[in-house]
Amino acid sequence: MNTPDEDARDNWYSEIYDEISSEAITEFTFERLRSYYLKHPLLAKDVIAIYFEARALSESSPTAALLLYTTVIEVGLKTTLLKPVIYGLVHNEFVAELVSELVVKNNGLDRFQKILALIMQEYSDIDIEKFKVQGHSKTIWEEINLIQRARNAVAHRAELATLEIAVLAKEVAGSIITDFLQGVLTDFGLQLQKGGEIAA
Repeated sequence: MNTPDEDARDNWYSEIYDEISSEAITEFTFERLRSYYLKHPLLAKDVIAIYFEARALSESSPTAALLLYTTVIEVGLKTTLLKPVIYGLVHNEFVAELVSELVVKNNGLDRFQKILALIMQEYSDIDIEKFKVQGHSKTIWEEINLIQRARNAVAHRAELATLEIAVLAKEVAGSIITDFLQGVLTDFGLQLQKGGEIAA
């Protein structure tokens, strides 16, 4: 039978152990989630470059700009958000690379909508299902669908894009970078620097 001092000591050890275990798990998870971004600091560089190329083409060729902005949206969501977080959630390095690569190889964003929604909610407090670009009446997800349909009309039926849809694509692509990607990076204690480099 324990003395009152021994019971108090055991309770104190138990509380300390629980606190340290919880902190260790939280710290491990945080570092694991940041790991892909830190290993690939130029991950967003091409997405940013394509965004600026599209911007340069917007006035002279809305059709070309639409194709590039749609690429920024799709690659931005899949490669700079979905893949790194999936990688970070898998604790075995080899398996993490395989799983994260498999996830982004599938075409279409619709099949990723639920997981993207969970990622954005958890790591940036953005509700992707309700989020609207500032000044817009439709949700970003509705606008992404409109943009993809317009891109498909260009790519599969040789229809020219309007300046209006190119401007919409520009604003949505910009929001993917500044609101979504920067929001997740901020949550991980990282920042997107000029030119697209990710740094701690």
